[in-house]
Amino acid sequence: MRWIENVGRFVFGAECLGCGKPSRNLDPWLCPECVAELERESTVELSPGPDTYSLFPMRPLTRKLVHALKYKGISGVATYLVKHSSSVRCGVVREELSLFPKPLYFVPVPLHRARYRERGYNQAEKIAAALAVVFGGKVCRWLRRRTFVVSQTKLSKEQRERNVAYAFERVLKEVPALGTVVVVDDVFTTGATTSACLAAFGRDFPLPLKVCTLLYDEPASAAADYAADNRIEWDV
Repeated sequence: MRWIENVGRFVFGAECLGCGKPSRNLDPWLCPECVAELERESTVELSPGPDTYSLFPMRPLTRKLVHALKYKGISGVATYLVKHSSSVRCGVVREELSLFPKPLYFVPVPLHRARYRERGYNQAEKIAAALAVVFGGKVCRWLRRRTFVVSQTKLSKEQRERNVAYAFERVLKEVPALGTVVVVDDVFTTGATTSACLAAFGRDFPLPLKVCTLLYDEPASAAADYAADNRIEWDV
């Protein structure tokens, strides 16, 4: 019953979004052990593609956090992950963004209005807002989704590309004279979605175009190497 659950939360603490264990030391979503794991994950160097930056690799912990951001209504996870990224604090993302022509225009990958009604917010926009606070600049809704596409989660690379081809259009009428556009999304897998967004700006778009995502879903070989490394560490 609900009252038993509430008493349990009061006595034992709320559940950690990472390990699922009750804790009275959440910060506010992770226990100290999961916070330490998240910090370790944030030091992984990621190279999803040219002019593309990701803050964390896709791991069980980071996957759960983005799942909470997208499907559990915990929008504050976007700011939480940005603040906990060592790449943002002192790594390659900070170094690269400091060199881009200013101002920075953070453009979130748009949601179709049906998905927006279902979710209540656009998670990419929450991430863009967190990045804009850290680096300066502003969030700009310069793209619009023209079609409602099915979820990319279980599609192959070719299916993903077909699924989002021509799904976006530029709604920016007057292009600024200076600055850099940073397209923002939650996860980079094959790059199909962000590539479609970049294509929507057009080949003759005069400003530099970059991509930044929270997570990079690495190829299977990289994930297998990571799992093997962890097994070796535990065996030792």
